[in-house]
Amino acid sequence: MGLKLMHCSAIVLLVSGLVISACISQSPAGPPEMTTVKVANIPTTSNGPLFIAQEEGYFARQGINVEWEKFPGVAAALPLLVSGDIAVSAGPLTPGLINAIAKGANVRIVAEKGRVAAGDCTPTALVVRRDLYEKGLIRNVSDLKGRKIMAISDQDYGIFRALSLGNLTKADVELIDMDFASGVIAFRNKGIDAAVLTEPYITQALNSDSVVVLIRGEEIYPDYPYALYYGPAILDRDPDLGRRFMIAYLQGVHQYNEGKTERNLEILQNYTHLDRELLNQSCLYPVARDGNLPWKPVDEYLEWMYANKKIAQKLEENQLFDRSYLTYANAAVQNMTRG
Repeated sequence: MGLKLMHCSAIVLLVSGLVISACISQSPAGPPEMTTVKVANIPTTSNGPLFIAQEEGYFARQGINVEWEKFPGVAAALPLLVSGDIAVSAGPLTPGLINAIAKGANVRIVAEKGRVAAGDCTPTALVVRRDLYEKGLIRNVSDLKGRKIMAISDQDYGIFRALSLGNLTKADVELIDMDFASGVIAFRNKGIDAAVLTEPYITQALNSDSVVVLIRGEEIYPDYPYALYYGPAILDRDPDLGRRFMIAYLQGVHQYNEGKTERNLEILQNYTHLDRELLNQSCLYPVARDGNLPWKPVDEYLEWMYANKKIAQKLEENQLFDRSYLTYANAAVQNMTRG
């Protein structure tokens, strides 16, 4: 009777998994002390679970005050994540991130933040200019030979996978380095012929009547991952904070997976500053309910980066992943749901 939470670890060795789950989800009496966590704010819809967890108070209930640091992408946030100046970031894997970890940076993938999976819509796709498609000049991937293809620097894996479907390589096309927003404009001006776009840029380009979808993303790189990362601010300094953060994140994932409810759209609009109708038309990246990110698509991407000399060392799963936070949080959230 009257056992405190701090005694749970001793009890865990003696009791069943059912009692473990009840034990880890208990909270000390009274409200938790608030801790500020600096999180990279990359204003994309795929960060929806994070935004929802903030707005619905899931972080606050875990004693977390999120302080957002705005970045254009994961590469820009990497130096501050590595140094510990921010604690959490999210986005696609990049060669810079892999090389930093290989050199000793204590950054780990701790959960999925989305993936390219089959569904009613596609959040990423190979699109081509509508006029070229309608004239019959580009109907298959092999027709892209000699064409101008948009390719974001350090994120050309999708282009490689797409071109391989037509037995083409980068040497067969002209790659144009530009961001997604510029790519949508370039399609309107007929400055590029094809691109692997993500949402909401696919919808923007389709609405402008300048492109058609040639290949859906899940056919190009099935289960291509987007990840949630912890840096040393959590991994080294405060693992308990990371566990509480993950509980709130998973609650955000569960609400995000309810789809385009009015509340979810309101939150996404507030953080991305995208038009509500555009958000409603766009395809949202699916996120696994349990937050688990499979190793296979990550391993395939690492193989490609290593073969193309983008990374100096191919990391093993235990060098890149730390699933302990998910294990803890899933048990806690499950027990909270039962209660």
